[in-house]
Amino acid sequence: MARQVWAYCERFHMLPQGGTVLCAVSGGRDSMALLHILSRLAGEAGFQVAAAHFHHGLRAAADRDEAFVRAWCRGKGIPLTCGKGDTRAFAGREGLSIEDAARTLRYAFLEAAAQDMGAERIAAAHHREDNAETVLLHLLRGAGPQGLGGIPPVRGKIVRPLLETGRDEIDAYIARNAIPYVEDESNQDAVYTRNRVRLEVMPLLEEIAPGCAARIASAAKLLREENSHLQRETDRLLPAGGKDSILLPAAVLDSQDQAIRRRLVRGMAHRLGVSLSLRQTEDVLALGSGGFLDLPGNLCALRSRERLVLQKQPPPLPPMELREGEQAWGPWRVLVARGRTPMAETPYRAVLRDTGGGLSIAPWDGGGRLAVENGRRTIKRLYLDAGLSLADRGRHPAVLVDGKIAAVFGVAADWGFRPEDGGPLVTVTLLPDGGGTE
Repeated sequence: MARQVWAYCERFHMLPQGGTVLCAVSGGRDSMALLHILSRLAGEAGFQVAAAHFHHGLRAAADRDEAFVRAWCRGKGIPLTCGKGDTRAFAGREGLSIEDAARTLRYAFLEAAAQDMGAERIAAAHHREDNAETVLLHLLRGAGPQGLGGIPPVRGKIVRPLLETGRDEIDAYIARNAIPYVEDESNQDAVYTRNRVRLEVMPLLEEIAPGCAARIASAAKLLREENSHLQRETDRLLPAGGKDSILLPAAVLDSQDQAIRRRLVRGMAHRLGVSLSLRQTEDVLALGSGGFLDLPGNLCALRSRERLVLQKQPPPLPPMELREGEQAWGPWRVLVARGRTPMAETPYRAVLRDTGGGLSIAPWDGGGRLAVENGRRTIKRLYLDAGLSLADRGRHPAVLVDGKIAAVFGVAADWGFRPEDGGPLVTVTLLPDGGGTE
């Protein structure tokens, strides 16, 4: 089996000549088989092997597992680094399942350990059946081609030398070489989704279609290859973009089929550090030849006939209660004055009837209506009439009285709050923070 694993590693350049491979070792049969194989290949292939073990703090037997790995590595002269984390506490803080929290902590430890020792690769012991289980789990979650491609042989520093090796081959190798290992009793607990797939679903599928795990893994390999081809085509079309925005000509986007259009939109967002769901991606494409859409990560999409632009926006300012006098609100100074002498209205000054109600300022998303000279109009329509850019319409400042919108700067004031001749007035003026007068 070692020859088979070596050939697989060679195909994907997994083992660095003259470098170090850090093997993730739980103490279970798969990782012990991998560590044994790498140790055998190291001298011949010209690389060094080290091991890393992470204690998740979930099981009483985990101390035993760590002691076992320590003893085995010491006996074989393999450098070992160990780490420990409080998985339950981390899961609670981050809102993750125990499985996801354990995975996150484990890989963070492995990356840090590899960095500390200068290891070029981190070897994980995922095998063919693990890959088939992953494909099924991703299918149940509604994954696209990338997810249905299963576990990649190489991702960054992570390599998986056993990915095309079957569990039965690993068992035979363990027996033939009398390799000791420990059993993780939580692997038999069907409360974990992956365990249930492995213990209940896969045996049933194998009964219905013997050998299906290998065929699922083979299908995943095919999908990975085709997905890689599509991604290369997408990358060829994607513009470089900047730190905060990326622009794609409409002619490029509209000339592609729907599959590539989806990839282009998601690729644009990815270059700005945001991952879009399928629904969010379709919403961007549904903008057609014009429109605006808020997206996660303070991202927005602006579509015109000529281009699609995805750009980062600063987070909207929080609402703030106003008092008489001067106060700061984000990049603005806000001046509030009361009296009976009217001041001229400007795009940055709202003059209102003073009802005595509580004043506040907030970015306004365009919802609701204002009573204006020619009747009640939607604020979105008023934004359009005022020529307000699509990107600014969800962040434009407005004055509220007792929580009710009274005026939108540079757009309109509600006639219900218009001043009465000789009556009390309240004037709210916006000035750039630190900058002169209007």
